Amino acid sequence: MKKLKWIILTIIGIGMVGYLMLKPKLKTKKLDFTYTSLERGNIEADVSSTGTVEAINTVQIGTQISGTIEKIYVDYNDKVTAGQVLADMDLKLLNTNLNSAQANLAVSEAQLNRAKDEYERNQTLYEKSVISNKEFTDSKYAYNQAVSARKAAEAAVKNIEVSMGYAHITSPIEGTVIERSVEEGQTVAASFSTPTMFIIAEDLAKMQILADIDESDIGYIKDSMQVRFGVQTYPEKEFYGLVSQIRLQPIEINNVVNYQVVVDVDNKEGLLLPGMTTNLEFITDTAKNVLLVNNSALRFRPNEAMLEEIKPTLEMKAKEILPDSLREKFNRAIINEELYTPTNFKKTLPSHIDGFFYKNEQGKLDFKFIEIGIKTGLQSEIKRFLDGSDLLEGSKVINGIKTKKK
Repeated sequence: MKKLKWIILTIIGIGMVGYLMLKPKLKTKKLDFTYTSLERGNIEADVSSTGTVEAINTVQIGTQISGTIEKIYVDYNDKVTAGQVLADMDLKLLNTNLNSAQANLAVSEAQLNRAKDEYERNQTLYEKSVISNKEFTDSKYAYNQAVSARKAAEAAVKNIEVSMGYAHITSPIEGTVIERSVEEGQTVAASFSTPTMFIIAEDLAKMQILADIDESDIGYIKDSMQVRFGVQTYPEKEFYGLVSQIRLQPIEINNVVNYQVVVDVDNKEGLLLPGMTTNLEFITDTAKNVLLVNNSALRFRPNEAMLEEIKPTLEMKAKEILPDSLREKFNRAIINEELYTPTNFKKTLPSHIDGFFYKNEQGKLDFKFIEIGIKTGLQSEIKRFLDGSDLLEGSKVINGIKTKKK
């Protein structure tokens, strides 16, 4: 009787041990997973920003003299050539000033001639000791003063003639008038600063975009990098440009440091206009025909039962696959029950090493370590499997657990 009792207890004990060992697997077998498939395709990483279309070279044209605008010869969007007259200022006041200056010049010349004659006569008399030294010196001083007065009068005339030249407002470059801020009959004052009358864009067939890039992303931006962008006017059309300059002066926007990046754009079709807002994508990296995994599989975190079942597999694969430094950290985390939780799973792996769960050929839960390349918000490039194996396009990987309805 006692022997039978011990046999029964032994059987129950063995059953309990077996149940405890198989319990995690029994639990995982009851789980209903959702899957995503590995696929081949193209992927690119980019940095997003907004910017404004501007002409590459614009010139603000104003007047250096005050007065009334008599005539304007150009309007918005007019094509102009270098040296072309854009507007004329009223010359009435300048002509009056010129006549007055010329009259003063004539007076100064007459005074100079008189002073010269007197100086030369006194010089002869002084040499014959007819007049005193003071009289001779005074005549010499009067003559030098008259010379200076004539030079001042000549400069006054020249100054007015130069001002009259400024009365003809000309274009310094060939381009397109994109702004006209004055009207005929308007009075402009140039006493303290030069008032802007016209803005001319040199060549609207070539444009530039000024974009502000956050300090966290500026390190990815390089000279000659390709940029894709769109404008609201043509929502279905994609435009392309190249980075031509990264300006080093920091700009603080809402307490965030930004750097301005200049993008050169070909605008031969004339679709882009100055001032348009653009949504840009700076293409930092691309890869074609590579194996891709949906990021939902990389974000998936196992439950406690899955962790318990996969633990021996992870320890073995980490020992065989991971480099020494990573293996030690990873295995320490597995041993540490506080760290080895769904929340902290894969926390010890660097950003370029990741992994996903899948069902192997025997239908058992398995795990694959992978090296990540380009990563976007939706997909990641699988550069290689760390165990050297090949998983073909279309292979299913776990990305979730279905919730069972009660």
